[in-house]
Amino acid sequence: MQPNFNTLFTAMPDDSRVWLYLADRPMDKSEEEWFNAELGLFLNSWSAHNKQLQCDGVVLFAQYIVLVVNEGFEKASGCSIDSSTHFMKKAGTALNIDFFNRLFVMQAQNGNWLRVPYANVKNGSYLSPFVENLGDLKKQWFQS
Repeated sequence: MQPNFNTLFTAMPDDSRVWLYLADRPMDKSEEEWFNAELGLFLNSWSAHNKQLQCDGVVLFAQYIVLVVNEGFEKASGCSIDSSTHFMKKAGTALNIDFFNRLFVMQAQNGNWLRVPYANVKNGSYLSPFVENLGDLKKQWFQS
């Protein structure tokens, strides 16, 4: 069954910019709760050129982090993007998780989502790491 991502970030326009981070392992419940609390603090302070960004984020499958910014409201600057990278690195260090190995994807296998090497995805369904905006995430993230 194809997942439906249309319910994600309904307050954001489809041209909103997206960043994806796949953890090297699933978070347990307490780690995910901690991460969500830290993510909320980060998102409430995320800004570009001293202007608050209209942004949101979510943890999916206890392992995939999606950050989104409505650049029609305020564009994410290089410094603001650096701050999100710093946040993800800091969270990864605190949780002993690597969010930056881009050689893996999430693949649907027997009704479960598993992190697998991208090079090994020959058949089957997976989440493409190449989406850049919310519209693509909703319509093209799931590849089969």
